[in-house]
Amino acid sequence: MESLKSLLRTLVQFESVAERPDQLLAIANFAEKYLEHPSLRIERFIKGEKPSLVAGFSRRPANRHFKVLFAGHLDVVPAKREQFIMREEGDRLYGRGVLDMKGPCAVMMKLFKDLAEEGSEYDIALMLTTDEEVGSQNGVRYLLEEEGFKADIAVIPDSGEGFRIITEEKGALHFRVNFKGKPAHGSMPWLGENAVEKSLRFYEDVKKVLLDGRDDPQHWHNTITLGRIGGGRKVNQVPDEAFLEIDFRFVPPYTLEEAKSAVVFLAKKYGADVEFLSEGEPFSTDLEHPLARKFIESVEEVIGEVKTGKTHGATDGRFFAKRGIPVVMIYPEGGDIHGDGEWVSFSSLLRLYEIFKRFVSKL
Repeated sequence: MESLKSLLRTLVQFESVAERPDQLLAIANFAEKYLEHPSLRIERFIKGEKPSLVAGFSRRPANRHFKVLFAGHLDVVPAKREQFIMREEGDRLYGRGVLDMKGPCAVMMKLFKDLAEEGSEYDIALMLTTDEEVGSQNGVRYLLEEEGFKADIAVIPDSGEGFRIITEEKGALHFRVNFKGKPAHGSMPWLGENAVEKSLRFYEDVKKVLLDGRDDPQHWHNTITLGRIGGGRKVNQVPDEAFLEIDFRFVPPYTLEEAKSAVVFLAKKYGADVEFLSEGEPFSTDLEHPLARKFIESVEEVIGEVKTGKTHGATDGRFFAKRGIPVVMIYPEGGDIHGDGEWVSFSSLLRLYEIFKRFVSKL
């Protein structure tokens, strides 16, 4: 299926990173042109310089509720220039986004194009966005919450390497805390108030409050990562400003509201301001859902076995789950996501295509 490989090669060539809105627009334009067909109705959106599109079959009534909504993102994280040129080594394809997630997007785009050319009509849609790597606020969240798209189930091939069906996803809360102090000469710290030291005391406190103390060999417990820290102007001056940016991941029964309340409470203790950057509740997929069962059957028919798993990362699945939409996630075979050697197995992309084709045929 050289046409799939050629499509992926073209998608990789777009430097579709958040810092290049021109390339985000260009890849969205390309996707729309590729999907253009009399049988497909394509709606275009743009919010905050982040373009999106949703393609469904044209003979359906023009509503926004579908039986199945396939979703993918065409944006990627920054990379060296040479990573935007796909290269092959045997069955492996290398390049930025071949796994996360231009490869799976190419599979879905080709599936919809093939179904349209076959004259098939299904109650399904394809949602392609360009801001997942920076929080999805102007993509999936906007399309679901403000444009009103709905589905009986969402299929998101953005987690579950090696055809593992993801059944659970941790909740996520990213937040920034800004601290104020009082400047003074570094030789007389008693005359000032050190904002950096204040931020470090806050960090120790927030770990005590948010970490649940559980020890699980699969690390299915709450975690905190101090992602960014800054403050101070000179080595010989007591810093009057500091900030922390923290990544908190959590599992039930802990809730997003509990986490936000705890952060706000502690911030007040230190006279600090809190900015919540992105968030999502944990979710769990009911594999007994009728459409989930059909998806599982399709995986078993193509792969020969069904493996399930959990994901520590936050995906667009959190926005569907928040709207009460069940989510199934699965990935082809690949590795080194966001790394210099990101790769995907081409034969596994073909198997992913076959899984989706069989699933659609069961609807």
